[in-house]
Amino acid sequence: MVFMKKILLGLLTCFALNIYGTVYLEPSPQFKPRVEIATLYIEDGNRLLFLHRQENKSQGNLWGIPGGKIEKNETPLQAVIREIKEETGYDFSNQPIQFLKTVYIEYNEKDHFVYHMFRVKMPFDPGAVKINFKEHKGFTWLTVDDALKLNLIEDEDYCIKMTHGSF
Repeated sequence: MVFMKKILLGLLTCFALNIYGTVYLEPSPQFKPRVEIATLYIEDGNRLLFLHRQENKSQGNLWGIPGGKIEKNETPLQAVIREIKEETGYDFSNQPIQFLKTVYIEYNEKDHFVYHMFRVKMPFDPGAVKINFKEHKGFTWLTVDDALKLNLIEDEDYCIKMTHGSF
């Protein structure tokens, strides 16, 4: 009986940590990230900025929140400021940026990564986005409900719902 209770408790804990498909609140024992990603939800009123990925990129021709890989000796915050400047032309280095959450994504046995999410209120002209066309082919500002209708990168929908209250 005690053994069965331990198994059930273990299963419940495992399910509680798995919050959506491949997204986890805590890393699993076998979690070995190959990369860490930092993203920034740029908010203009009730709209968020989305970038349309070039077809030749990973998860190409899909929409996502601006961000990218964390480089060696970079913090997630430093990475997101750098990536946003590279991808949009916006410099948020002197803006208050709020940390939201870190989740752990496991697509398969080997494809694991850490996903850090931040938010900022848009202090600039939302139409002044300067897209890096090597990585993206367009941008749009959308409400959460409209964004969830886009063809988003894998699991982006859940992260949007988790951070913006539609879950």
